Amino acid sequence: TPRPTVRAWLARGLRASWPTIALIAAINTGIAGVLWIEDPRPFWHPFVTIQIYGFVIAYCVNVVRPWESGRPIRTLAAAVAVASIVGVVLVILVKGYSWSYVVAQHRTFVLNLVLAFFNGMAVSLIFHVRYAAAHAQTQLARAEAERHLLAKQAVEAELKLMQAQVEPHFLFNTLASVQFLTETDPPAAHRLLGHLIAYLRAALPQLRAASTTLGKELELCEPYLSILRTRIGARLAFAIDVPDDLSSRPFPPNLLISLVENAVKHG
Repeated sequence: TPRPTVRAWLARGLRASWPTIALIAAINTGIAGVLWIEDPRPFWHPFVTIQIYGFVIAYCVNVVRPWESGRPIRTLAAAVAVASIVGVVLVILVKGYSWSYVVAQHRTFVLNLVLAFFNGMAVSLIFHVRYAAAHAQTQLARAEAERHLLAKQAVEAELKLMQAQVEPHFLFNTLASVQFLTETDPPAAHRLLGHLIAYLRAALPQLRAASTTLGKELELCEPYLSILRTRIGARLAFAIDVPDDLSSRPFPPNLLISLVENAVKHG
């Protein structure tokens, strides 16, 4: 799998549903409201600060996707730490703080950085658990689908093996019977050859078929039984009685002919 480009890697941080964005904004607003209790400044000061921190952290976490990492907590902590530093820089730039003010209030900014990290870790862990569970569910569903596909392929392979076991000796015996009847009973040889042609006409299209219908399977079984009746004689009698509405129903390829072959052989 080709590795994503830097642009694609950074762009995936923007992939989020509107309910998720609204939830992050609501959580940020709640934290800002708590901080505003002891903040004498207008509400927009903590509101803008916390929204910047919150969305930058959410973006960085979404970029690294710790739920897909082998060390999710370490990856999450690194993403939140980087995001907290970037958030401090953005707050300074957005609010237009001077460098002298930043130096004078450096303890406040360091405290904000620490609080942003721990708050970001707490909130991000909630989202991480949520997405990790969703990712695990997706992986489980994918594994289950692959298991069903492998099971289907195994059944198809088994059916083809059953078909391969039926056809060779049946065809050779039928051709030997045609050769014998050509010298002893030409009309019977002609009928037997006609049944063989009908059988091959029905069988060949199904060699690579992944699915078929009951009607097509019956088209295969009828000439097969007619050939065996010509070879076996009066010991074999059969009748086909299937309602018309069942003829078009899906049916596993070559399954019915295998059952018929076993019924004649062991019955």
